[in-house]
Amino acid sequence: MALMDDAGLKALTKKTSQKLFSSLKGGSGFETWKRFDKGLARELSLFFTGVLYSREVISQKQRELCAVGALTALHRPNEVRAHIHAALNVGATRQEVAEVIFQMVTYGGMPVVVDALEVLAERGEPFPGEEPAR
Repeated sequence: MALMDDAGLKALTKKTSQKLFSSLKGGSGFETWKRFDKGLARELSLFFTGVLYSREVISQKQRELCAVGALTALHRPNEVRAHIHAALNVGATRQEVAEVIFQMVTYGGMPVVVDALEVLAERGEPFPGEEPAR
């Protein structure tokens, strides 16, 4: 990624955040960070969303599926919720997200898999067996 000016980084951060987290009620945590330290929250947001999540080495879909897997195995339900939304927002299917979650049974155990699947179910999209025939 080429160096960009502050205005460009702010615009990219906003665009990426909207793409990833617009469907998430309550946002991705930024408002909580901001209540504790507005300046640090801004810097973290610019780095995570404007720099790290905007890299083009892998696709947004691949990046979000990696995040879902890691956060499932680490049992981080609030964060996995945000990244399940993000994965679906950037083109991952419900079945792909569920498969990544199921793969984490080896690393985190069945309880973390069940919790992450519940988060996926909250999104309200049909399960594979419930999808309309094409």
